[in-house]
Amino acid sequence: MQNKVRWLVFFGGFAAFVSGVELWHRHVQDRNSVYQCRILIDKDFSVDESNSDEETKSEPISLYVRTKYGVLPRKQSDPSKIFDAYSATIDYEEDCLKNGYLKLAVLVPNATEGNIQNIIARFSDAKVSFIVPHYVDNLSKIAEIIVSSGHEFFIQLPTQSSIPLDKKETVSPFLANASSDEVRDKLYYLMSSTKYAIGIANTCDSLVTKSGKDMEIIAKELSQRGMALLNIEDDSDVINEISERINLKTLRAKVFQDSDQLKEKDTIIVSSKQLDDVMEALPKGVKLVPVSFGKKNASL
Repeated sequence: MQNKVRWLVFFGGFAAFVSGVELWHRHVQDRNSVYQCRILIDKDFSVDESNSDEETKSEPISLYVRTKYGVLPRKQSDPSKIFDAYSATIDYEEDCLKNGYLKLAVLVPNATEGNIQNIIARFSDAKVSFIVPHYVDNLSKIAEIIVSSGHEFFIQLPTQSSIPLDKKETVSPFLANASSDEVRDKLYYLMSSTKYAIGIANTCDSLVTKSGKDMEIIAKELSQRGMALLNIEDDSDVINEISERINLKTLRAKVFQDSDQLKEKDTIIVSSKQLDDVMEALPKGVKLVPVSFGKKNASL
């Protein structure tokens, strides 16, 4: 009887050992698979910094650097590289200039992979801009879907007025009375949310963008790291002055109101809930283009 018990214990232990080895092996494989996927998704966008002299060529310089905040755009001598790398590309510029266009950005506060794909499916013959809050789930995947579809992506600046009630306890907003270090820290965390953003979109009645001290910090960081500011403030004297002085790439747009009449060459931001009305109200022959369409090196 004792021998039988010993054999049962032995075989039970051996079976547990084999199962443990198999589970460990599977875990390593899964981890390597995830790691390989991250290499593909997070692969640095590199640019050729070759010298004009054919005899001397420098190594490609990554547009990104890993920091304690996450992956941040690297400060570059050319502040347009991030913007140009991920701006939407369109192939009907002459047609747009001839027949008219409307620059459109869509704010998707409740973004998921599914509803982003549904919105993109409606723009099969156009490119537009998407504005997505940094706190949505799977933001990097959502941004990848947007950019890989030829559209462009902005992160929404989290302010007290833009954060929904169900997120108030978990999302920390930018505050106008915060210290310089706090503003800079929040900005770094925001910019590191995803590598695919070409800029940050502010919100209406944002006290942060009316603060010269705060905007000085935000504008310098965005400009040095090659990102743009999508400005939707009506009263934007602070932004205009600082953007011009610091050479921040600033794009202008207005929030679409239900009573507004759409016109050629308007630049508007609509909520995803308003999309049906906007699509129906498009002037005849007008094409939709992203907000960066036009002279990328000038304020719009």
